[in-house]
Amino acid sequence: MEKHPVNLRTTRVNQHALLLQSTSPSTSQAGHRRLVLLHGAGIAGELTWTYVANYLDGWSEILIPDFAGMGKSSFIDCDKPTINDYAQQIEELLTALDWWDTDLVGYSFGGMVATELVKRHAFGLLYLLEPALLSGDDAAGLQDKEARYAALAQRFRQGDDGAYRDFLDVVSPNRRRNPTADKVAMKRLQANRPGLSQALGAVSESLGRQQAYYLDWTSPLPGMSLVGELSAPEMKQRQLRLEQQSSDWIAQGVAGADHSLVFTHPKQVARLMNDRLALALLS
Repeated sequence: MEKHPVNLRTTRVNQHALLLQSTSPSTSQAGHRRLVLLHGAGIAGELTWTYVANYLDGWSEILIPDFAGMGKSSFIDCDKPTINDYAQQIEELLTALDWWDTDLVGYSFGGMVATELVKRHAFGLLYLLEPALLSGDDAAGLQDKEARYAALAQRFRQGDDGAYRDFLDVVSPNRRRNPTADKVAMKRLQANRPGLSQALGAVSESLGRQQAYYLDWTSPLPGMSLVGELSAPEMKQRQLRLEQQSSDWIAQGVAGADHSLVFTHPKQVARLMNDRLALALLS
């Protein structure tokens, strides 16, 4: 796919995104379909999604924004953003580009932002990958995550380097321990420490304010959630309940993966996304 940087200023954000445009005849013959990929906390969009995007079929254009404070985007005047502020950032970007006719993907923190967007906008398919809002299946579990993310946000603000490993332990407690992989992940996170702190603060605030909403959330759109088979049992249970209670939803485990599935299993993730699109096109 051809890569084109997108840089523009909207009302509240200096925006940066990467636009991928397909040059494949097979993709163009399938029709003009767009996809927005929202990344997780602390690691910019292109670094998060490049390998997955290489294996996606069926979308002729893919937009990969950087959330403000993570990568090359920045808030113009917002020191303590909420999830709604990040959702407004994406709203401003999609409006400026006239990109509302699109499928939507949210990974981890990006999944929480995606569900804010679908409260007030229609999209095609919705994909949620290890979404932060569905990290637990009961109130106690979400309260625990709320407290942990708040504490981590504070530690990052204070420059505590030990917080990076503790962050990995919170989001991926059952991962296969690999010192080299952990070192790479922590180095990536360190590049956007202030933005990571802000994002975790926003997640914590939203988990507290919208706890009941997240526990009962069902998808208003057709789509799929992906969760690593090494992820916490309560997250997997929540995805299964989401599948049972939503009208056109598939909960899918990713074999051998943990929370870092977009980095470690990009081909498998892309294949499952492609299959879900193919299923939607048949219906």
